[in-house]
Amino acid sequence: MGDHMPKHSRKPVIRSVKFNVVMNIILTASGFLFPLITVPYVSRVLGPANNGIVSWAFTFVSYFTLVAMLGFNMYGTRECAKVRDDREQLSTLAQELLIILMCSALIVYIAYIVFVLCLPQTRAQMPLMFIASVMIWLSAFGAEWFYRSIEQYEYITFRNIAFKLIALILMFIFVRHTNDYLVYAVINIIGSAGSNVLNILRIRTFVTFSRSYKMNFRRHFKGMFAFSISGITAGMYSQIDMLLLGFFSSNFAMGLYQLVFKIRNLCTSAGSAVTTVMLPRLSYYESTGGNHDKTTDLMAKNLNFLLMLGLSIITALVICAEPLISILGGSDYLGATPALRISAPIVLISSISAMLSQYMIAANHEKMLTITNVVGLVLAIILECALIPFMGISGAALGLVITEVAVYAMRAYTLRDYMRQVHKHTDYGRIIIAWTVATAATGGIFWLVHDFNPFLSIAVAAAVFVTVFGLLLMLFRETFIMSMMRRKRR
Repeated sequence: MGDHMPKHSRKPVIRSVKFNVVMNIILTASGFLFPLITVPYVSRVLGPANNGIVSWAFTFVSYFTLVAMLGFNMYGTRECAKVRDDREQLSTLAQELLIILMCSALIVYIAYIVFVLCLPQTRAQMPLMFIASVMIWLSAFGAEWFYRSIEQYEYITFRNIAFKLIALILMFIFVRHTNDYLVYAVINIIGSAGSNVLNILRIRTFVTFSRSYKMNFRRHFKGMFAFSISGITAGMYSQIDMLLLGFFSSNFAMGLYQLVFKIRNLCTSAGSAVTTVMLPRLSYYESTGGNHDKTTDLMAKNLNFLLMLGLSIITALVICAEPLISILGGSDYLGATPALRISAPIVLISSISAMLSQYMIAANHEKMLTITNVVGLVLAIILECALIPFMGISGAALGLVITEVAVYAMRAYTLRDYMRQVHKHTDYGRIIIAWTVATAATGGIFWLVHDFNPFLSIAVAAAVFVTVFGLLLMLFRETFIMSMMRRKRR
């Protein structure tokens, strides 16, 4: 580490929330586009069994990654956002956090190796498990939390898209046969986390690393503890269905469910495009004081948007589940249709719940957030262990739906006084009425065209829903839609 500020260093340019949301929407759109190309291809080439074991391996390693990260996706983002205007404080903080992560990743990796060597399920797939373990190091040193804290969403977006393109090309070249699942695992890492290598190389543009800093690691331990428990438990319960399915079911069942898992995560990422950009701005508002009205306004706008988006996706997943699975997986995966329909509410519930968690972090309510996540993890384990043996992959989906509802209810109750203020600026009633009518109309039309080509039936259903839902929202003069229309006129 050098002792002097590099000549190419500069202060980060902070864009507007609208710009950040647009960048995250582009990133999310790429997250939709690339899987729409790769998932149908990989599902057919590898087959359900090999596809299932790869998905399970990455789910398994993700638990160790969560522990290694110590909740830094939340804690690091919040703390760096607070001091982003002071280069020296930001540099000292980033250096401290990276050193802590280095030690954490090493300890966790040793524990991972022990588990891989001891568990029969992982010993049987040793090469795959060691390939997947690279994610621990790439995640720990990716410093994604740092770039989010200084709101560099333009860089995050285009960097991710570039590596996804590279992975896409490599996939079509090298994944050609059923036994190419190890190659697929390597390419999957390149596409999802390979860009993290650039993060650590570029970080010196914004911070100065120096041995002369008076570092104070102890100041992070108290805050990190709550965030670590919160981040680990939240990540664990959101993927516990896939993990426990690997212990209770066959590779084929995991292959069916991994498609549900991917579709659900793709849809949830649409809501994440909004919620992930909120934490740095909310943290900044809360740390500077006097911005309570701005915080409330930001929360209300996003609640309206997430409700409209989430309800629309639920309609799509429930009504068009069968053609969606036919397109993305093929006829071999049609057994996953009931599980996909059961999973649909997770998209809305988890997105709104995630937004509440962003506010809880920004407002220093991380202790209550941790409690909700711990309760959620315990509840998820109980439900999954009870439902999977009797209901299979449908039980795995139902267990997570119930867990997400319970976690949302706890967070909403914790923030009940503040949410009363937010609800004054939302249009729940109008949105739900418009959605109910639009869904009924779409269901009727889809019943008439469901025997058509899967692409055509989905296109017709989407056109009907968007038209009816959009017209009704404009007729009801829904706040978010009307504000967007006024901006366009200007």
